[in-house]
This record gives sequence, structure tokens and C-alpha cells, in this order.
Amino acid sequence: MKAETAIYSAFEDVEPMDTADSERNLMRAVLRTAMEDLKKGGELHRDACRFFLSTDEDYLFSFVSICNHLEISPASILRAIGVIGPSFGRIAA
Repeated sequence: MKAETAIYSAFEDVEPMDTADSERNLMRAVLRTAMEDLKKGGELHRDACRFFLSTDEDYLFSFVSICNHLEISPASILRAIGVIGPSFGRIAA
């Protein structure tokens, strides 16, 4: 492709998209939604508690997996949202 073509000129300054950004944004949205659901009652609250207290690391969108992928301490989040106290068995700070 010649450098002087319109197509080349239109896209030469475009930064390549990192597809991992979309995945990380989705993971952040899952965490944010679960945190909001904790404030609600009923089944949404119970589901959010189960999500946060699950130790499943295999499912890509499990709490522990999301934290590992985003390099966030699961125990720190659990303490911050009030799900656990200062120490928590298997999930280390």
C-alpha cells in the first residue's frame, strides 16, 4: 500500500487496540455489579455474597480469577466491601 493513499493516511495515526482492555473492562464491570448487588436485598444480595465467597479459580469470571487477572488482592476487596474481617483463610492479601 502506498503511503499517499487516503486509507493509509486515515489509519496511520491509529493506535492498535489491545483486545485485553475489553476483557479487563468487562471483569471490572462484573466486580462493580456484584458490589452494587450487595447493597440490594433478596436473591441479588445472596448471589453477590456467593460470588465473593467462592474460591473457584477455574471459571474466567469467578471472583478469584478476576482478581488474579486484574492483579487485585481478593482479601483486600472482601475487607473493603465488608464481606470478611481482617483475615480470611485461603484468600491471601
